[in-house]
Amino acid sequence: MLNSSVSLLTAIGTGIVVFFFTKAWVSMKGARAGHAKAKAAVPSARKSMWSAIGSLFKVGVLVAILMLLLVAWVTSDLADAADEEPGPSPSVSRT
Repeated sequence: MLNSSVSLLTAIGTGIVVFFFTKAWVSMKGARAGHAKAKAAVPSARKSMWSAIGSLFKVGVLVAILMLLLVAWVTSDLADAADEEPGPSPSVSRT
């Protein structure tokens, strides 16, 4: 009876080990396929990344130019206002 218990325990232990090794094998096989797929997608992902960076750079340059134009406009408006002689306020002419 003792031999059959040991045999049963050995069979169950071996079955569990084989199950986990099979599961690991299937997982590694899927990981290899996923890695190959990801590696094949790198060139297109790199191209789209550089395209996005280029678009972001173009927008940044456009915003910088607009900000420079706005600052120049405001400073020229302030310079024009400083050149003018101050006139009497409208409330003074009413009295």
